Amino acid sequence: MAKKLLHSLIILLISSSAFPIFANTQESPVDHLIQMKDAFQQQNYVMTFTYSEENESYALSYRHASDQQQNHYAQLLYLDGPRTEIWQKENTISYFSANYAPFSIRSNNMIDSLPNIVYSDFSQLTQYYDFIPFGKNRVANRIANVIKLIPKDEFRYAYTVWIDEQSHLPLRGEITDRNGEILSQFKVITLDELANPQTLIDTATQLRQPPEITIYSPNTTNYQWQPSWVPKGFKLIKFHSDGLSPSTQTQLYSDGLFTFSLYLLDQNEMPINQAWRQGIDTLYAEVINGKTVVLVGQIPLTTARRIVQDVKFKEVAQ
Repeated sequence: MAKKLLHSLIILLISSSAFPIFANTQESPVDHLIQMKDAFQQQNYVMTFTYSEENESYALSYRHASDQQQNHYAQLLYLDGPRTEIWQKENTISYFSANYAPFSIRSNNMIDSLPNIVYSDFSQLTQYYDFIPFGKNRVANRIANVIKLIPKDEFRYAYTVWIDEQSHLPLRGEITDRNGEILSQFKVITLDELANPQTLIDTATQLRQPPEITIYSPNTTNYQWQPSWVPKGFKLIKFHSDGLSPSTQTQLYSDGLFTFSLYLLDQNEMPINQAWRQGIDTLYAEVINGKTVVLVGQIPLTTARRIVQDVKFKEVAQ
């Protein structure tokens, strides 16, 4: 009860301090977020930005175009180190790099180093986050509306996004823990309208796409293990078994903003209670019922530990 009261007081104080800056607009935080989501997926633009976690930082360029049928075409190019680029042609994402063999996956969204909030269902997220207007600020010499998503529990991270007042595109995004420490940051340096969208569309269309790989198979209920507890809002999205011996089974969960995956290994290939976090990514492994359960995802370590320790196994009929 005391935690809920303190949380409510914090929300009230933040809202009160931010309200005068937003007093002249009728748009709610959700309105701004929906405009951002639409702009990111519909407009033709090019941006350079940095993505950073802890002591690592990358510079990238992102070009996006959509045709009259609202098909998406995009290129994400890493500007430092060996040439690495990712292309989107409609619902296929292709990866090219000097560090690995090229491959493609089937997906509607390119999420690598981009702010995953641009793909969220905000009507769903309102059940688990408070949306707080945080005034206006300046990013990349543009005026931005600042929206903070504060979790209603202690089991997930907070998200702050800066949305361009004119184009409605995201200019900055930060993921923070309960102590306010920045775990990852997306920050735009330059943003311009894409001068010739058709050139990008033609290049993506003519691109020879590498073979597709399957990360997750279609949903199934034919699995013999699952966590008995996950934070509210996290749902099983995909289940996959590689069919090898020893096998690895994977379950993917998401609350619409953050994700985590659970891996079940037949053999004890990792030490008990292996715990690690770098930036936004957490890893926790423990031997449960004679098998190694590993969690990798965008959640606090305390949450990951509880999920893994609450994994239950179904009785297998003889």
